[in-house]
Amino acid sequence: MEIPQTILNRFIIRGDYLEWIKEEAALFAYLDLTNMLHWQDTLGWKFRIEDVINQLLSFPNLSEVKVYYGLNNRDKKNSDAFHDRIKKAGAILKTKPMKYLAKDISEGMFFQRKTLTLFDDTIKNKINELIDELHKSGIVIEEPKCNFDVEIAMDMLDHSDKLTAIMLFSGDSDFLEPLKRLKIKGKKIGVVGVRGKVAAELHDIKDKYIDFGKFYTGKRTYIKSENPAFGGTA
Repeated sequence: MEIPQTILNRFIIRGDYLEWIKEEAALFAYLDLTNMLHWQDTLGWKFRIEDVINQLLSFPNLSEVKVYYGLNNRDKKNSDAFHDRIKKAGAILKTKPMKYLAKDISEGMFFQRKTLTLFDDTIKNKINELIDELHKSGIVIEEPKCNFDVEIAMDMLDHSDKLTAIMLFSGDSDFLEPLKRLKIKGKKIGVVGVRGKVAAELHDIKDKYIDFGKFYTGKRTYIKSENPAFGGTA
């Protein structure tokens, strides 16, 4: 399937990505948005989900874009507004309420294990004093959780008769088994991610790896530390 020149002119992305995409008769895209939002720290800039969706839907052979993202009932107004942006852009939104899990306050919340080995006893004692004070304060630190691995896996397999290839926007190794089943059915696997955020298992099974930073052509909002205007190197 040929991609119109008007679309090619709009994209400044790697040619091999376009070639891989245009070879497929029916592509479906699955976006694990929570996973994707973590990519922004690695990239040094933030993307607009509407621009991601619009870019994907510009491909004539891309049949559906499905976005998976939780509903925050503690801030339902803003959460609903964000969901509306996704749907208005033309994607199919799959959602469910977020759960909040209390986290144990420990040094692991603040430092990686390798970093802790660099500290002397004086610094370690100061860290332990801080943790003790936090425990005494009665502060409860909660982390929102809303995992869509099962829903994405089921959708990919349910749609397998309608598609020739998928673009999975996630680096989670939990997708290995459903991707194996798609491979058995003769489907092509495109994994979209960023460096250091894609499990080795997905690299092993993919037909094409697409670096999100070299694929996305929409608006970017640079994180302050990376913004050249603030002395960054982006």
